[in-house]
Amino acid sequence: MTIHTGLPNNKNKIYGGAYSVHDPVTCLYRDALLQNYKESEINFESTKHEYFDAFKQFLKQPHDLIGIDLYTHSCFAQGTTESFLHFYLRYRNKRLRLAKGEYFFHQMTKNMYYQNNFAWLDEGELKSGDVLVLSVPFSDSCELYPNLDTILYECDVKSIPVMLDLAYINLAVGFTVDLTHPCIEYVVSSLSKVFPLENHRIGIRLQKTFFEDPLYVINEQDYNYINICSVYLGLEMMQEFGPTYIYSKYLDDQIKMCKQLGLKKSSCVYFGIDENNAYPEYNRGATTNRLCFSRVWDGRMASDL
Repeated sequence: MTIHTGLPNNKNKIYGGAYSVHDPVTCLYRDALLQNYKESEINFESTKHEYFDAFKQFLKQPHDLIGIDLYTHSCFAQGTTESFLHFYLRYRNKRLRLAKGEYFFHQMTKNMYYQNNFAWLDEGELKSGDVLVLSVPFSDSCELYPNLDTILYECDVKSIPVMLDLAYINLAVGFTVDLTHPCIEYVVSSLSKVFPLENHRIGIRLQKTFFEDPLYVINEQDYNYINICSVYLGLEMMQEFGPTYIYSKYLDDQIKMCKQLGLKKSSCVYFGIDENNAYPEYNRGATTNRLCFSRVWDGRMASDL
């Protein structure tokens, strides 16, 4: 099977991929919510807006996200993936720029649709006519991408549209990110990494200015063509556990795993970073290798230690 990424498929390897930890407490709470869910008792519009407000607070509470309150237009999205697709559709005629080691979905997209209109972020200057997608924190290193503000300032000057993917940000604490840059069209995130909700596709897309694409339209009150069960589930999980529950609970386990495996502790609690190429099978296209611990912690993968 061809998956167009050019990356090894490490899902069956013990430290491969990037998965939420199936923490027993969060799993039990999720299952109870689903068992007791009654759609007839949900006020669609008020629950949706409560979800939007809660998600913005969830993102910024353990971090300094400068300017996030400028993003006054919110959409529910199926994880982050639905937002990516609409971004690519909107800017399909521009040259795509990605950083090496970026989330596999983007590497798959560039190989399928941007083969003749693509350049790696570190190979050549940014130019007018480019479009940039970048994870914050960066998915390969689990830290802020080097010189992030300089890159965003250059995108401001050259009118390069940017989407920032904050899917990993609630696996960490203490980041400072300036979201006031005019180039940033969208900020997106999801709950699929921080909670065991990957099959419920619970995400958000934030934008500063009005732009009516299909995702925006189906979120409007006249349509409300979105998954209200997932909206409700995400809202309740955020309110029950808060943005630092997983980080605080598993930080000591992360430190222990990194010490045992000879890895650098990353800012995102599920991951350790191999800077010595001891685990080349986990390389994702950049200069270091990323190992994910979550499936060892919850027992889905047997520990090799």
